[in-house]
Amino acid sequence: MLRPVLLDTSFLLRFLNEDDPLFKNADAYFQHLLGKDIAMYLSTIAIAEYCAGGKKDQLPFHHVKVLPFNIDHAERAGAFRAAFVGQRLEPGERSVITNDVKLFAQADVTPEIGHFLTADERCKAKYDRLVEAGLQPQFTILSLRTPLHEVLGQLDL
Repeated sequence: MLRPVLLDTSFLLRFLNEDDPLFKNADAYFQHLLGKDIAMYLSTIAIAEYCAGGKKDQLPFHHVKVLPFNIDHAERAGAFRAAFVGQRLEPGERSVITNDVKLFAQADVTPEIGHFLTADERCKAKYDRLVEAGLQPQFTILSLRTPLHEVLGQLDL
């Protein structure tokens, strides 16, 4: 059973491009979530990333809940610095917290979000580092590279 999801920028890029090889998977997830009335969240961070190459009026705002990045998200993103284990820093230099980690923090702090839907394979590695560090994220990664019918345990007939 799927729970509400936070949509990653990589999802948007596939969903909004019918020529993308992952478009059918993205569309299947979107239609399923919409049809089952499962909330889809879109972070202001993902909106900013998308707008670096696209326009905000291309985004499906009428089907998603916009999630602003707030102080509680910022605090959790700081705690998620374990995703950077092994990063070499100069003395006195601070870790740069990537947008992926900020999105993870939003998913973690927002109780109703149960999944992070992404096509970015590096997200899974960062997520795994959080688990290994004992930070117990309160959401799971859903890979857009896995067809919906496989996630739901259904046959693709």
